Amino acid sequence: MNRNKRKMALIVPMMMFCAACSEVDPAPDDPVSGSPEKTTCPTDGARHLAKEGSSAEISSLNLDVVIRDFQQNHSDFENFSEETVEHLDDIYSYESTTGAAMKAFGFGEDWYAASVYHSSCGNMYSFEKNGTGIQIGVDGLPMQKNPALPEYLQQVSAGPVLEYGECFQVVNVQSGIKFLRGYINALGNVNGDKCSDEKNNWAKPVVYTPGMVNPYLLFKNTSNDGTIDMYDVAVQKLNERCDNKNFDQWFVDDPTVNKRVNMVLELPKSTDESNDFVYNFNSNNGGFFPLDSVNPVNHEWVSAKSCIEFIQPTGSCEVFEPQSLSIFCPPYDYQYARTQEDLSGQNTYKLCADWLNAGGPRAVNSNGTGHSAALQAAIANGKLGLQHLRNYGFTMMGYMSFQYKASNQLPEPEELKFVSSGDLWVFVDGVLVIDLGGTHMPAPGSVKIQTLAQNNHGCHIGEPLAQHSNCEGASDVTGWADGSLHHLHFFVANRQTEISDFSMSLPSSFAVDPGEIAGSGESGKKGDDDENCVN
Repeated sequence: MNRNKRKMALIVPMMMFCAACSEVDPAPDDPVSGSPEKTTCPTDGARHLAKEGSSAEISSLNLDVVIRDFQQNHSDFENFSEETVEHLDDIYSYESTTGAAMKAFGFGEDWYAASVYHSSCGNMYSFEKNGTGIQIGVDGLPMQKNPALPEYLQQVSAGPVLEYGECFQVVNVQSGIKFLRGYINALGNVNGDKCSDEKNNWAKPVVYTPGMVNPYLLFKNTSNDGTIDMYDVAVQKLNERCDNKNFDQWFVDDPTVNKRVNMVLELPKSTDESNDFVYNFNSNNGGFFPLDSVNPVNHEWVSAKSCIEFIQPTGSCEVFEPQSLSIFCPPYDYQYARTQEDLSGQNTYKLCADWLNAGGPRAVNSNGTGHSAALQAAIANGKLGLQHLRNYGFTMMGYMSFQYKASNQLPEPEELKFVSSGDLWVFVDGVLVIDLGGTHMPAPGSVKIQTLAQNNHGCHIGEPLAQHSNCEGASDVTGWADGSLHHLHFFVANRQTEISDFSMSLPSSFAVDPGEIAGSGESGKKGDDDENCVN
């Protein structure tokens, strides 16, 4: 057992304690003069292999992820791609009420010249104007074939288009939330929150950008005996779309543009009849902000999430300070700016105006202070500002292995279910199964394990892991071998402010065997039974 595995065996119980207590850390006296960017977090380590029957013994599943924190002035982040369809020149020429010109804060000549990349994002306006992107139907399926997916995963919805928006309803006052968000017209099988009736304050069609990534992962670290490090993988750009010009920086360590943070996500077991393990953060419960510690009572930002130093690759980790606000604040004369409210019913006009006056959404060094415009605006607006101060710009890669059991596909097939408001790509055995690229409304995606097994997914000639142990005993006639071990990778990019939703639901058989810590790698070629490899 290597060093990282031994560390994880010791640290998982402590990590779960720290993840809980970090959410109620007292706020620093002075968020500007303090050091909010310092954090320490758990690293990638043990992979928890599924064991039939073990799910009844545990209440949560631990999933290792690698997060890379970016600044909002990165060329591929915070481009307001949807707004550029109608307001490109408005943004480029905008000056705030105090004269802050957006040209000087990330919306200058380079941004304007990249308008072709902004307009290649699938969204309501680009789809209406140019047919850009693919709409998702009310059953959660795309309304056009997606050639980036295997043919057996190219199901098409008959429509109508799925809509996401703000529900017209008042929630329990004690929760502090006045309005909920969710799907307006989704069918029951669609994962994600739904509005209880068809009334809404606003709604937009769910449109995504297909074909941004290569449908095959690149497994880079293969030893002489064929052993693969499952964390040393690359998702590669296929087409230049939706502001992915520098995509090669998104999921790799590059100290010139990002800071790496290793974490473990806890997926509690759901209380419904599925008993799935669910990770679910959305607009209705505070949003998806894994780098932030937020007070669960008043929803104010407290600090960067505290973690555990010694299991980081470098012994410590750093993140950028929070550089965004969880409000819709486009850098032009937005017609609803003066009347816009947050989900608690609080008017956000002044908060938005102060943000733009300090430089706006891409200003990471406001007025030479060394702090972001968002942080400056948050402090100027007290409680309301801290309730919306968040770290939005990051990517996340997660991995785990799982065991396929034919008996677990009855009475209903097991299913991988995701929802994301940012780019999301899910791979099984190195082959793409969910493609939800682009910045968009929260978009659902799912795939049945049985469908993958029956179609011998990942084991066809030329597929990345076809010659490895996950395909031992598999064939195009019989599909996956019963009891075979398979590999799940997912990649998320959170590149745009306001909505930050991410959820995943994994089958209850994806359970940790209590007391057993297994490796993260692929145990060599077909027939090998060596200890799995991890760096």
